[in-house]
Amino acid sequence: MILVDYRCVSCDATTESLTATPPPLRQTCARCGDTARRRYTTAGLAGRATAPAAGSTACVDNPDVPGLCHVGPEAKRTLIARHRGDTDTLAREQQRQRAEFERSGPPDPARVLGHTHTAPTRHETA
Repeated sequence: MILVDYRCVSCDATTESLTATPPPLRQTCARCGDTARRRYTTAGLAGRATAPAAGSTACVDNPDVPGLCHVGPEAKRTLIARHRGDTDTLAREQQRQRAEFERSGPPDPARVLGHTHTAPTRHETA
């Protein structure tokens, strides 16, 4: 048994299906009942992941990363990279933070602020 993605030709819904090998080329769409065609993608190879440093660091955009709400903006990229196993971005971010620390000293603790989860604040998008 393997997990296969199917996309409907009518409603464009993408669904996963646990099927026997070889998987059928077509299935019935669970949403609209039309034909869904097998997609040729696998987990991890379907596309390029957005590097944590390149994406948003707001907790509302990264609900899978625990503790993100309670650290300063400088630490958020590191937490996201560590949580997602992105060792390249983690190493770059740690190097960037080390250089910033050597240049400016420790970050201001007042930057760790309480917030709501409605929208990122100005300093979180820096």
